[in-house]
Amino acid sequence: MPSSPSLLYSQKGAQAALDGSTDKLTYRLHYVDVPLALHLNVDGLFFEAGPQVGFLAAAQSKLGSASTDVKAAYNTVDVGYLAGLGYQRKTGLGVGLRYNGGVTNVSKETTVGSTTYQIRARNSAFQLYLTYSFNGR
Repeated sequence: MPSSPSLLYSQKGAQAALDGSTDKLTYRLHYVDVPLALHLNVDGLFFEAGPQVGFLAAAQSKLGSASTDVKAAYNTVDVGYLAGLGYQRKTGLGVGLRYNGGVTNVSKETTVGSTTYQIRARNSAFQLYLTYSFNGR
């Protein structure tokens, strides 16, 4: 079961409707993800699973045409897991579908007076990707 380290750029986020407004509040979080996927390959069909760590590169909120940098409100490291499957020919193109989910909260704790609040929101995403094998390994 060989492992397959990679480096990925991921854009994650959320969108919410505001009461009494036609505008939507949008959050975009930009990560550099480092998954370590263990692969099990059976005649080209592969299954993968493993840990993943993401590093927050940027974060913006947008309401209407106004955009605000909100990176300071979010944790800079996102620890998670991945699981997926796909097909890879010995040489040439391959395709995969992967789910990754976070186990750490996205936003930082906030203290108001003597009370500390933690929003329980975690990242999750599906990724569809293409691969290419040059030498049949």
